Amino acid sequence: MNKAVAKALAEGRRSGHKMMAYPGDTPATKGRALELQQAVDKELGWQPIGWKIACTSRRAQQALKTDGPFPGRLFSERQFSSGQQVPTQADNFRVTEPEIIFRMGRTLPPRALPYDIDEVLAAVDAVHPGLEVVNPRLPKGFDDVVGWYIADGALNDAIVIGPPSRPLPREHYARVEAIAQRNGRVVGTGVGANALAGPEIVLTWLANDLSARGLALEAGSIVTTGVITEMFSANQGDEITASFAGIGKVSARF
Repeated sequence: MNKAVAKALAEGRRSGHKMMAYPGDTPATKGRALELQQAVDKELGWQPIGWKIACTSRRAQQALKTDGPFPGRLFSERQFSSGQQVPTQADNFRVTEPEIIFRMGRTLPPRALPYDIDEVLAAVDAVHPGLEVVNPRLPKGFDDVVGWYIADGALNDAIVIGPPSRPLPREHYARVEAIAQRNGRVVGTGVGANALAGPEIVLTWLANDLSARGLALEAGSIVTTGVITEMFSANQGDEITASFAGIGKVSARF
């Protein structure tokens, strides 16, 4: 793995600005892209708090020209509570995604046998309303290839987390309705099933993806499970709110 490439991508994420040139060759495979992502995370030196799963909805897969999800790390340096201002750069995309977030109460270690949905949900101790802020930092933005999206932290910029609530029964997650507003006007609606047929399925996918790579889904981790409404962008000065039936409300200012 080229350390110079990882350092350049880490600096791009640290600054938040769009990169004017590619730091090296496009990762040839998903596996190589994930290795590069891990190298970037190490170069960043930020405090990991959990995971995001990108491209869990058909809309997102079509937008990024891929046929399946991929993970990325979340960090405390870009974690915000509901109502806070999220600082961004003028050249950022600020694509804002209403998502259902799980918080793990128990570690799921790597193992040979795949985890099933009930096992994974039994390890959850809270569910939160969330907003993920997405910002591709490489030159072609959303017109790039999947390898760069993965290497670039799965495009994560920030995560905004609303108050916790008790986990729902398994069958409720796919039916959770969400409404997103920008400056008081509705800009998106959707249901939990828009993310890989349900956020509980997304969470289980992550547990098994990590396990296959010898990684644990650790207690205390937060996992944001993908956009369930239309995707939309925020401008500096905007306020975004999202309400999730049975889970709660979250907001962010830019």
